[in-house]
Amino acid sequence: MFLPLKVAFVLPILPNIDKQNVAAYSALIGCFLIKKVKFRFPPTLGSKLLLFTGLLISSLTVLTNLDPVFTGVRVKPALSPKDLISMTFQVAFALVPFILAAILVKDIKDGIKVLRLVAIAGVLYSPLMIIEVLLSPQLHTWIYGFFPHAFNQQIRFGGYRPVVFMGHGLLVANFSVVVLLAMTGLWKAKQKIFILPNIFFVLYGLFILLICKSVGAWLLGTLGFLMLAFLPSRLSTLAAYILASAVFFYPILAMFNYIPHDKLLELAAVFGPDKVGSLGFRFEHEEIMLAHGQEKMLFGWGGWDRNRIDGVVTDGYWIIKFTQFGLLGYLVFLGLPMLAVKNGKAFLSKIRDPQHAQVCATFCVIIAMLMVDQIPNASQHNWVFFMYGVAIGMCANHKFRKSRRRESADREPIIGKVPVQVPVQ
Repeated sequence: MFLPLKVAFVLPILPNIDKQNVAAYSALIGCFLIKKVKFRFPPTLGSKLLLFTGLLISSLTVLTNLDPVFTGVRVKPALSPKDLISMTFQVAFALVPFILAAILVKDIKDGIKVLRLVAIAGVLYSPLMIIEVLLSPQLHTWIYGFFPHAFNQQIRFGGYRPVVFMGHGLLVANFSVVVLLAMTGLWKAKQKIFILPNIFFVLYGLFILLICKSVGAWLLGTLGFLMLAFLPSRLSTLAAYILASAVFFYPILAMFNYIPHDKLLELAAVFGPDKVGSLGFRFEHEEIMLAHGQEKMLFGWGGWDRNRIDGVVTDGYWIIKFTQFGLLGYLVFLGLPMLAVKNGKAFLSKIRDPQHAQVCATFCVIIAMLMVDQIPNASQHNWVFFMYGVAIGMCANHKFRKSRRRESADREPIIGKVPVQVPVQ
């Protein structure tokens, strides 16, 4: 959260040690070399299949992209065996946070700890956000000497939106959505966040989201907040499952023109012509990239700009992964959060404690909102994969205790030293 962007130690073949991967390298060393954690794949069959597919997808992509691509302006080279190794490591390191979370998170109590950690992280980060809203997003420049993105994109509604050290105001806004939902979930589950009453943190979370000045984040945060605050846990989980399913099938719906782009643009007009232009620009370029991706639908075009069209801007995470690794790759990177929500919905039916049910619903709603954000933006970074893994591990590893009445019914009555066989009626 505090390291600079676009700074990395370059390694041969292995992913560079940068802001994103340094956490993965550190976690691997800490867990498996220092703490001697026994490695195992995540506990559910679905997650194992998706992870195995993720490790295999690079090979299939490389083997179907052995020819160079000539665009009329430049030649994009063919993929090679070296690219196969490099891409496999890149995918593997992207999945490391998911795997570690699924291994280490054992039950609902661990899930509560993660939500509390997210809430406190948001509170600690918020003073820096307020500074940038008041003075302009300059912290990265003041400390590291350069600004990592286009400065004009951080000007909204007559002021500035915070960037801090995340690289873009949209990423800060996405993080703020998760912070707000974590606070709301803990409040409804009656789990203490910190010293002050939970309602204070919820109101502060709403304030943090407001100063981010991102319409998309406002909509996601408001929707998620209303779902958690006013709906029963089972109903909010069902709504999250429906929303996540719509995102998961988005490429298929887009291919058959079932996405109502015109209606969405009309709704965006409420927020002004700038929003209509921005959303229309994304839809237009998305359609171009979707047609390009359909030429290699199963395994994609690969990396090194082979999946891109010169002059076309790709913002959405889903279209980047679809054009890079095809439908199979999309299935991996968007299938993991879909699986987390699906497992959470099934897990909820076994929970009798309403507070635990609220925690499970909170993770489902958070993940559904994160999935929606991958359509217009690319915010699925390491900490997002970690949240997916937490939900998977919490649901799969939690051990339910029998009630005392059930335990006493299961015991055989004993007189003296000989168990008495109770006759069957």
